[in-house]
Amino acid sequence: MPHFCIMKSAVLLVFLLFSIDLYSQELFLKDLPFQFYSPSRACFVVTDGEEVYTSRGCGQEWVKSAIHFKGDLNGQELKSDYFPMSTSKGDYFVRQGCGEVWQLLGDSLVRIDHSFQHRNQYGASTFVYRDTLFMTGGYGFFVTKNITTYFDFATGGWFLKHTHGPYPPDRCGAHTFQARDKIYFWGGQERNTLGDDTLQSLWSLDLISSTWRNEGKICSEIGLPLMRSNATYAAGENWVHMGNRMLQFDADSLKVREYQADRFYQLKGWVPHEDEWLIVEWGHNENEFLVQIKKRSDVLGDVKKEYGFIDEQQYRNAATLSLWAVVLFGWLIGVLGYYWVLLRRSKRQDLEMSEQLSQAEWSDRELAILEIFWAADSTGIEVSELNVLFNYGDPNFDTLKKRRELKLKDLRKKLAQLMGISESEVYVEQRLNSDRRVKKMALHPDIKRETLGIPLK
Repeated sequence: MPHFCIMKSAVLLVFLLFSIDLYSQELFLKDLPFQFYSPSRACFVVTDGEEVYTSRGCGQEWVKSAIHFKGDLNGQELKSDYFPMSTSKGDYFVRQGCGEVWQLLGDSLVRIDHSFQHRNQYGASTFVYRDTLFMTGGYGFFVTKNITTYFDFATGGWFLKHTHGPYPPDRCGAHTFQARDKIYFWGGQERNTLGDDTLQSLWSLDLISSTWRNEGKICSEIGLPLMRSNATYAAGENWVHMGNRMLQFDADSLKVREYQADRFYQLKGWVPHEDEWLIVEWGHNENEFLVQIKKRSDVLGDVKKEYGFIDEQQYRNAATLSLWAVVLFGWLIGVLGYYWVLLRRSKRQDLEMSEQLSQAEWSDRELAILEIFWAADSTGIEVSELNVLFNYGDPNFDTLKKRRELKLKDLRKKLAQLMGISESEVYVEQRLNSDRRVKKMALHPDIKRETLGIPLK
């Protein structure tokens, strides 16, 4: 009996060795794979949609196993329609645009949600906070969003996260930089039936209080493109790859470190974890990708430059304004005395209005419309004079008119909110005596360039 047990164990060991494919420290794949670090498995993971490869790190071999789909999903659909997200509890694949969620359990892919294909947040900013999957912004059903949604593992559904404060502009394709308890969103695009407007503002969301804040603009010396470039998510690290530059955004210290090397041109993907990096680059043969894990220092080298995260000029201006505010506040206390409470209340209301106007964002098309109105002054313009701003893509007359009317409607609503007037007062309309069919429009006399804080070109 003991000899039989020994033989049985030996046969089982041989079976296990031959049932798992072991690879060297380098992988060669025909297609660009998903790559991420799995905290729950404590290893790097690479998958091409059909097989999954795992490695513990530098000097460790890759272990390959086939993915077993437990549902109506296949490798091709996984690669084209999903993206990976990982928490300390598991590895997940989330449907583009929000919806279905599949979990990678061992070598099996199992659907864990009770949701559906939302098609509502394409190009959303995705992040993980306290082992919860989040999506912010995105585009769907012809409208760009500024909503934040999260996946509830208990119910298997996506829910709206309620946030506070002045809301950021709707956007998709934004850069995302995560700090310990805060996340920053910069750039991106607002897409609508009138075309695309790129954004240049930097906003933050406090993940504890769920409060939005307008942070101004990112430092222009960084040279970061407005639209999201080749970037990767890793807990506690924010990297952007631009040609021969690798930028690390430390969102806690508000610093950006830049690394430079010609070998960065070859990078097609990367996953940082502590002092190791999984990198994907062009292989030696055509249409082949090389995957390997290296020490961080061997990949990056030394820091070449360091920047401040946020434009320092706005902080200097803010400091100057704050100093004058303190001086004025003290003078009011000493001189006015008894009336201090009433004056403070009035000042607070003025500051709120000023802050609202200063935080307003204007697209290039909105500024162009306002310039035409201001140039005409009180004499007004014929609405057909605005057609030149919407005559793109060779539209017919009905499409051109619809673009114009929708944009004027959106601008009227925006101006009414900023100026504290009704929407019906924004445009002063009149008919020409010579031709009653022709309508002329002018802006409300209080809507001026200096009131809105828009500088001259």
